[in-house]
Amino acid sequence: MTAVLSTDVAVMMWFLVGMPAVKIRDALEFAHKQLFISEELDNPNMRAESYLNLARSHQRLGGLERALSYARHSLYNECEQCATAGHVHLTVGSVYVELAGFNKALDSFQHAHRIAQTVHDRALELQVYLGLSELFSRLQDADKSATYASKAYDMSRSLQLGDLNSRDHRSALLQMASALRKQGELGDAQDYCSEATRLALVSGDQATYARSIRIMGDIYRKKLDINKAFRQYETAMGSAAAMGDRVIQMESMDGAARCLEALRLQHKICNCRPLEFNARLLEVASSVGAKLLVRTIRIRLSQIYQALGDEEQKLHHERIALRLQKELDLTCGGCESPYGLESDSLEALPCTHILHARCAYELFRKNKKSKKRTCPECDKSSSRLYLNCNDYNSYSPVPLSICSSDSHCTTHHVTSSV
Repeated sequence: MTAVLSTDVAVMMWFLVGMPAVKIRDALEFAHKQLFISEELDNPNMRAESYLNLARSHQRLGGLERALSYARHSLYNECEQCATAGHVHLTVGSVYVELAGFNKALDSFQHAHRIAQTVHDRALELQVYLGLSELFSRLQDADKSATYASKAYDMSRSLQLGDLNSRDHRSALLQMASALRKQGELGDAQDYCSEATRLALVSGDQATYARSIRIMGDIYRKKLDINKAFRQYETAMGSAAAMGDRVIQMESMDGAARCLEALRLQHKICNCRPLEFNARLLEVASSVGAKLLVRTIRIRLSQIYQALGDEEQKLHHERIALRLQKELDLTCGGCESPYGLESDSLEALPCTHILHARCAYELFRKNKKSKKRTCPECDKSSSRLYLNCNDYNSYSPVPLSICSSDSHCTTHHVTSSV
């Protein structure tokens, strides 16, 4: 009986981890079966892994609160300083990024980073940097996002020892593409994204493929090629819908909504189509709980209603957007002004409170002699920045290396089109 159960677990783990093309509903079903087997065997480690797989599946399905609940159950069944616990904290951090709970995300990433260094898990550390890159991208700090993405990309190349078609490497390529696009380095961004798309197709990784198509849409939109961008978003939406990945579908819909808004402002389409599309996107984003995106959609709807001359609806969406902004509490404790709503340089402290970079550096300069720096939010003292990120101040784009299993590693020095 035990041998049969062990075989079933091996098959399930292949579906959950080793087969990137599996649909999320299928992954969810296998995770439930894995949980049942872990109960039969009374195996707390397997139980922790099954709850982690359930958390990951629900995250991609857009059930973020449920994902957090399963992640907590995983931690109840796992040791504090092991790899599985690190991946749980990583998942929790990623969920909080979607929920716009950035302080909680930083705290979770910090836990995952500490575990990665304790157990010498370089792959986990790489994924933490990817999560931090995405977090600072959401908060409009393109430089810090690129710094963390570059660090993850370097690690992905060193970890694979020549085999660059790994999931971590594909994720690092995409995060580099996203970060460079934010910086305006569109030629570099397109090269990284194209390579991620190619590797995703080779490996059958549908999730990475859908995300790469969505990011390519972002690049075309930045290039003002709106029609080509919209086609990319449509393809990404279809691919995400086929997998059941609601998060990628939502992000792709947002890209398409931005294209429609650009066409509306150019008077190439009427207000009706953007209005209808944003209303549908608002339903999806609200059900997922993506507050920062909901705020953006409300502002877009307010502008559309203003163009339609509907003052009541315009003010309605403005009020809700303002309320959401207050709920997000994206306020720097150093200067009491907002952050994360427009391009800026940010720093985080080990207590996970976020400040404008200028405020953080001023805090450290003022207390340089006493070596006691106190967070203006919580009064906790610190002698360094978050994850010692002041060590990463010098950033330069990384040359794109392209390797395949049947060729030697060659370096492609990409040049920016900007």
